[in-house]
Amino acid sequence: MIRLITLDLDNTLWDIEKTMQRAEKELRVHLKTVSDKAFDIYCSETASEIRNHLLRVQPELRSNLTEFRKLLLGEIFFRAGNSIQDSKILADSAFDTFFKFRNRVVFFEGAVDVLTALSEKYKVYALTNGNADIKMIGIDKYLSGAVSSADVGVSKPSSEIFEAVLNKAGEEATSCIHVGDDYEDDIVGANNAGMASIWLDHQQENCPAMNLATKVVSKVTEIPHAVELITETR
Repeated sequence: MIRLITLDLDNTLWDIEKTMQRAEKELRVHLKTVSDKAFDIYCSETASEIRNHLLRVQPELRSNLTEFRKLLLGEIFFRAGNSIQDSKILADSAFDTFFKFRNRVVFFEGAVDVLTALSEKYKVYALTNGNADIKMIGIDKYLSGAVSSADVGVSKPSSEIFEAVLNKAGEEATSCIHVGDDYEDDIVGANNAGMASIWLDHQQENCPAMNLATKVVSKVTEIPHAVELITETR
C-alpha cells in the first residue's frame, strides 16, 4: 500500500532556470552596489576558477550548495581586498539577497494544486539535492517533512539519501513513490532504493534505454493520476 510520496523540487514543482536567472540577476545587482571589484570578479573567469578549486579541495560541497555559494562569495570579497572577517560578513549579506530570490520560485502551472491533492491522501516529503527553503517558498503546509543532500551529506542518486527520507517518514520502500524530473538522480536512484517512481519527462525524451520509471508523465498536473494508477497495483 502506498503511503508516502517523495518529491524532487527543482524542475519538478517549479522552473529552476527562470528562478535562478532572477536570483542571479539580483545577486549581481547587490554585488555591484556593494563592491565594483567583487562584481567584476564574480562576472569573470576567476569565479569559475574559485568554484573548481573549492570543489577540488572540498568535494563534499557538491551536496551543500548553501555552504558552497557562501564560500565562493567569501573568497570573491577577499580577493576584492576585504579582510577575512569582513569578507564573511559581506558574503553572508550577498547570499541572503540571492537566497531570498532563489526561493521566489516560478511554479509550473498546477503545481500547488498537485501538492494540495497529494497531501490530502498521502504523506508527502521533499527530497532534493538543492537548497530550496520550503518555508520561505510557502509549501511547508503541504509537506510532512523534507530531506536534502545537505542534511545527509550525499546527493541523489545515492541510495543513502532515499533511505534517509524513508527512515524520517517511518516507511518502507515498497510503500513509497518518488517523483522527479532527472532520470539518473530521481528514477535510477529510486529504483536502486526499491521505490516505485514517476518520471516527469518535460522533454518527452523517454526511450527504451530509459525504462526504469514505473510511470512517465510530461506535465506536473498528470502526477496525481499516475500516483493513483500505481496505488491500484500495490
